[in-house]
Amino acid sequence: MRSRRQMNKRMRTRQALIAASVTLAVGAMSADVHARQIGKDGAFVATAANTVVNAYTTLTGAAATGATTITVASAAGITAGDVLLVYQAQGATISTANSSAYGAVTALGNAGRYEFVSVAAVSGTTITLGTVCDTTPLRFSYSSGAQVVRVPQYSSLTVNAGASIVPNAWNGSTGGVVAAIVDGTATINGNVNANARGFRGGVLENNTTAAGTDVTDYVANADTAGAQKGESIAGSATTYDGLGGRYNRGAPANGGGGGNAHNAGGGGGANGGSAVGWNGQGIPDTSVAGWVTAWNIDGTLTATTNSPGGGRGGYTYAASNQNALTVAPGTASWGGNQRRERGGLGGRPLANNPSTVGDTRLFFGGGGGAGDGNNGAASSGANGGGLVILLANAVAGNGSLQANGGTPNPTSPGHNDAPGGGGGGGSIMLIAPSAGALTFSANGGNGGNQLITNNESEGPGGGGGGGFVATPSGAGAVAGGGNGTTTSAAVTEFLPNGATRGGSGNATTGPARSNVPICDFTAAANLAITKTNTPALGPDDQTADTVVSGGTTTYSVVVTNTGPNAVNGAVVTDTPTAGLNCPPATPVVCASTATPSACPVGALTVANLAAGVVIGNLPATAGANTVTFTFTCTIP
Repeated sequence: MRSRRQMNKRMRTRQALIAASVTLAVGAMSADVHARQIGKDGAFVATAANTVVNAYTTLTGAAATGATTITVASAAGITAGDVLLVYQAQGATISTANSSAYGAVTALGNAGRYEFVSVAAVSGTTITLGTVCDTTPLRFSYSSGAQVVRVPQYSSLTVNAGASIVPNAWNGSTGGVVAAIVDGTATINGNVNANARGFRGGVLENNTTAAGTDVTDYVANADTAGAQKGESIAGSATTYDGLGGRYNRGAPANGGGGGNAHNAGGGGGANGGSAVGWNGQGIPDTSVAGWVTAWNIDGTLTATTNSPGGGRGGYTYAASNQNALTVAPGTASWGGNQRRERGGLGGRPLANNPSTVGDTRLFFGGGGGAGDGNNGAASSGANGGGLVILLANAVAGNGSLQANGGTPNPTSPGHNDAPGGGGGGGSIMLIAPSAGALTFSANGGNGGNQLITNNESEGPGGGGGGGFVATPSGAGAVAGGGNGTTTSAAVTEFLPNGATRGGSGNATTGPARSNVPICDFTAAANLAITKTNTPALGPDDQTADTVVSGGTTTYSVVVTNTGPNAVNGAVVTDTPTAGLNCPPATPVVCASTATPSACPVGALTVANLAAGVVIGNLPATAGANTVTFTFTCTIP
């Protein structure tokens, strides 16, 4: 009969045997096979507002379809196994006609192109792309300057109530995009948002023509002619300088037009929806019965006009109190600039398509056009919404994903200038089995308000058009923004004073994850690891063990490659726990059924195994697919 001391020793030893640590990390598959590293960034909890989880850089040269390497401005923080989002926000070609056709998209170019790529290796600023999904991993071509975003791969993600995850604001080169991959559950009780972080609004200027001058141009290179246009897929203000000018009411692609002189309101930016029927005039607000009459004497639109995209900016400067329900815009009795219809036109809707089936593109919301000013009281256009992308194996929580367009500031004290247009809604894509209780919004921003109170009036800003939402449920708020209003005593009967609302964007179901341009991990090899001890009946069934103090037990750690591909560079780690006498210098014997042997060269010890032992090429062929490490410990 064993003594109580022997029994206690046996029980402690059994617990130690079970607790011994065995891990295996796959360093690399066969030489040319690389994939993203599942859960690489671990579990993450966002506890504060405005948390940024992405890092941004740009391509320093063009990248062609099929490229296996890209060169970036900075590869800091990028390592093998990372996922990058390559995204080109701009690059469209537009018409430069000095008419309402100004800004019509003649070719999208690379604008809106996006895809995920995995990182195989980094050398300086050159990144080698993974080829596990395709021998030519880059699906699309990108221009120099396109942005490259590091996308975290979380094992789980939690956004606490009151917390938010946001991107850096778009600065003309980088930002505007928040993207994450969650290989477990994304629990969102706060929000993930790119509100007003997309294309920038037109910047206010403070110079204009004489009050009575009628400026009819849609594009100009002098700030005396009108206000600055909003940024778009065609470029920014510096781009527009080479396309006839950055000023006046013509809408560049999805950007809003600037208000013309003298003191017309800026047009709203746009993004989602259909461009069929676009004329830049927006949607008149008829919520007050008398306003129908005012719209019907506008001269360009009527109360039933329904133009998709951004809303139009309001009328030019008027210096007297007339009846806006009976005295038409452009009538001399208004004085000033006769309250002409010269507001910035609303931006054009774009065809978003996140799927690889069809023309794959996602867009920022267009920036609103600025209001025209000369008295230091105008406001810039608002920024459009950015881009939110979340891929998750499951979602939970009652939070939200948001990419709303911004609302511009109202006029400044004095208020005798025009405000800017609202930003277009951005784009949201959630790829998950279901949307759960999450909500989604990519609404256009409201137009800016004029806060004057005397008998002078200027045009408010047009509302931004709604954005784009793609979710498993197909649900999402994509409303156009409301027009701005004026508090002028001269037009109390017609508060919009010529400014119109933005049109709705669109929400859709999908796409399937298999149709998203991402290389998801597909196991190139399946490694199994077991650990047994002798004497024993196995690691989980040791009830018949009879080991006593001073005795020994022999461990066998067996790594088996069940395929389908060979593995090279896997790391095996085993750390004996306290309670066993396994001195660091204890020899470890390695045996392999592979030819040549996958065992490391040279003698091994328990210390080596605790630090991690790198094994060589291990085939998936049955009978030649194992490596076994054996060592003996003493029972204290």
